[in-house]
Amino acid sequence: MPLSSENADSVTTLHAEDGTPLARLRLREDEGTLLAERVLPLPGASLDQVAAQARRDLAGRRLTTPDDALARTLVDSGLRLRRAATEMHHDLAGLPALPQLPEGWTLRPGGWDDDLAEGLIAAYGPEHPDGRWQDSDTKQIRAMFEHGDPVPPLGEASARVAGADGRSAGHVLVAGPVPWTDDDCAWILNLGVAPQAQGLGLGRVLLAHALHGSHAAGLPRIGLEVADGNVARHLYDSAGFQVRARVLSVDLPPLS
Repeated sequence: MPLSSENADSVTTLHAEDGTPLARLRLREDEGTLLAERVLPLPGASLDQVAAQARRDLAGRRLTTPDDALARTLVDSGLRLRRAATEMHHDLAGLPALPQLPEGWTLRPGGWDDDLAEGLIAAYGPEHPDGRWQDSDTKQIRAMFEHGDPVPPLGEASARVAGADGRSAGHVLVAGPVPWTDDDCAWILNLGVAPQAQGLGLGRVLLAHALHGSHAAGLPRIGLEVADGNVARHLYDSAGFQVRARVLSVDLPPLS
């Protein structure tokens, strides 16, 4: 069998046609998208063979890998690199002090409203490394707050910022623990500030709140992914986040 499940942790092995193990990965589905995550070639495996077997046995899935060489091999075979990002973690030790909010701004519990949606649509324009804000993004966040699907927000670590007019202008959305990591860590799913409120240090306030809130919730660390070219990377570096792995995504076409 080209694919076999190894244990209760849902680790799957990709095999060559002759049964030789080629790579380990995790299979799951997210909002209708089939995923083959953290594909790691095994020592000695030919990258060309891993790429060819993945295109056959993982066809129609979105493949993610921390292995730059495997991603290059897939791209060289005619596929497009969908996204390049870095996974970063913070061990929640030596936390930065909680910055003061600018005058007129308040920190509110996490949640979702039309003002926040409007601000994030403006913040995630066509030039953003993660692309435009989509209706599906709003749908996913609403589902988290309304139904806890796929995971509920971590209340202690999630928050919104509002101006003197009471309108939300940014937020940080944290969940934890989350099923797509190997440990019981918190995870920053989204941190964004509307363009008209940028430059005031609100992102730094929201990030510090997420760190302190995750620590208060008893979680051992917090993680996130930041896309290449995202200017927020310097914010995470300065807050003490450390690089854990690369996350390179390629959509594998369905078999014709």
